[in-house]
Amino acid sequence: MSEMTAATGTPVVSVRDNRGIPVRTLNWNREEAAAQLRLLVSHNLINDDSRVSESRDPRLFTAWSADDTTVANLCNTPSLAGQVLKRESTDSGWQVVVFDAAGRPVWMTDGRGTVQSLSYDELGRQMSGSEQLSGGAVRVSWRGEYGDAGPENDGSQDNNLRGMCVAQYDDGGLQVVNSVALSGTVLSGSQQFLASAEAQPDWPEADSDRQALLEATKYTTIALSDALGAPLVQTDAMGHQLAWQYDVSGRICSQAVTPAGGSKQTLLESVTWSEAGQVLEEVAGNGVTTVYSYEPETQWLVTVTAQRTDNTVLQALGYGYDNTGNVLSVSDGTVASRYWRNQATDGVRMFSYDALYQLVNATGRENATNTVMPYASLPAMAQPDSSQYVNYTRTYLYDDSGNLQTLTHTGAGNFTRKMTTETTSSRSVQQNDGGAQSPDDVAGWFDSNGNLRQLQAGSPPSGSLTAQQDALEWGGSDNLQSVTLLSRSSTDMSQNDREVYQYSGSSRVRKQTRTLVNGGSGLWAVDEVRYLAGMELRRSWQETVSGSSVTPGAVTEELHVVTGQAGRAGIRVLHWETGMPDDIPANDQVRWSVDDNIGSLSLELDVEGQVISREEYYPFGGTAVWSARSEVEADYKVVRYSGKERDGTGLYYYGHRYYAPWLCRWVSADPASEVDGLNLFRMVGWK
Repeated sequence: MSEMTAATGTPVVSVRDNRGIPVRTLNWNREEAAAQLRLLVSHNLINDDSRVSESRDPRLFTAWSADDTTVANLCNTPSLAGQVLKRESTDSGWQVVVFDAAGRPVWMTDGRGTVQSLSYDELGRQMSGSEQLSGGAVRVSWRGEYGDAGPENDGSQDNNLRGMCVAQYDDGGLQVVNSVALSGTVLSGSQQFLASAEAQPDWPEADSDRQALLEATKYTTIALSDALGAPLVQTDAMGHQLAWQYDVSGRICSQAVTPAGGSKQTLLESVTWSEAGQVLEEVAGNGVTTVYSYEPETQWLVTVTAQRTDNTVLQALGYGYDNTGNVLSVSDGTVASRYWRNQATDGVRMFSYDALYQLVNATGRENATNTVMPYASLPAMAQPDSSQYVNYTRTYLYDDSGNLQTLTHTGAGNFTRKMTTETTSSRSVQQNDGGAQSPDDVAGWFDSNGNLRQLQAGSPPSGSLTAQQDALEWGGSDNLQSVTLLSRSSTDMSQNDREVYQYSGSSRVRKQTRTLVNGGSGLWAVDEVRYLAGMELRRSWQETVSGSSVTPGAVTEELHVVTGQAGRAGIRVLHWETGMPDDIPANDQVRWSVDDNIGSLSLELDVEGQVISREEYYPFGGTAVWSARSEVEADYKVVRYSGKERDGTGLYYYGHRYYAPWLCRWVSADPASEVDGLNLFRMVGWK
């Protein structure tokens, strides 16, 4: 007889009407096997056209059952053709979309008062897009040009550009496609950035006028591909070259990099694949062999073992699962039992779940110095041979909408992080240090579209966001535009320390951090990252600002980071053009990563297979164990939890929105709407 768990006897029941449309979903939940089961009912209201007009999660269904004036999580108003004309979400606010006769969106507005419009050519291709913020002027935020728009002899046919969008002007600058293979692979593309790192462009009709908004520098990437479109050689905008080789099945079997002006280095020596397409073994260019094993029936990852050529085992992860694939344990065979202040730690992490498979308890080890839980900063770094570890336990409690209510941590430092959730939505803020104390106070922390207005708990934002520390400023498309790091002025954001961002499509292309060094002389320190194809261009300099006049100084550090994947391992090649720190062993430093089952970077290895840094994470992010052989080398580790870059704000950028690990939730509503359920802020279903 199998052991009883929290999920025993908790089926999911779907109730359908006489048309076969789901109207209710019944779930039962409890935190542990001995606890009483609770019935959770999700509800859909179906209109006369057999379409869902209202949806409620269990929390709002319970409130609606007692008071039928309670709003639904989601209300949709469809057109006769079935398109959603108006969408009202308690999480992301309301949006109205008007479609043309061909079913294309042409005009949109939302609860923030932003109005957007799109125009198309006679072939139905988007030609331009405009945006007007509430109370602001209309600006053209997007323009496109197509390869068949020019004269017949313009070379577009020879470069396979006919019908393609070859020039895209947007909020990140200009993206140009110069040549495309028959397979569709881009063989040559260039990128130009906006002249201003903070201004929003208004793209004029004339090309010469558009160029005035752009920098003169063009960053061009060139690629060579095989007949199937797989890349063989890629030369990035700064002259660094990546090369790949493939086996007979078309899978990558080796990879190399040649830094500009440098010598060729092997990144990936060989890869062995299983019949199911899983990586079984990969040998990195530093000689480290990583072996993966999988559960035969489910193909779940069971072990990951990384070993140097001298047979030193660097990491030996083992995973245990329940019958549905939830991770119950993670162990590392290389971690010996260590003792600190009468506590023994062995590196084993354990997890337990409620009947909905939400994580409710986690145990592991953490640095003994983790006595406080900082928001934006990392905990103090330990030495690689440190024995100063203690055990921690984290417990999680959720409401019936799947919102975290309390996170209780017991370990090097004890704390309880309490969250307050708005009564009619899943908008939540923490209340530990003076934040909202009642659900009615939550509304002021978000704008009408569900974007968080301030990072840390404190006094709710009021008036101008620039008056607030840690204020978040959002653009018309709900992209995060800036974070105020240190506020000096309530009316002029240019006086505040800040981190600003620019985007092209769904990707971030530029990040700039500005810190005032000398207020009297207007001297600012600027750190900038430009995200190019296959690389990051990182520069630091100082500039003097006087009114509208900006006098930049010389670049003090220019770092090119060639990025990519070599098998399952992430690769970062650090090439300094200027300003290389003295404690870096050599230029063109290659860093190989050894990742865990969700892609979090746990080990960084150098060219000899020596450990540069080691990091372990709490559930849903946050650093539990952090050590490195050098503080200088540690400063250049930016990729962390789930393989994403951690910004100076402490936020992680995932491509469409930002994640706050200390809140265990997204800081804005899901731009993809309800694809993962009615709660638009929840992270991976708390699994």
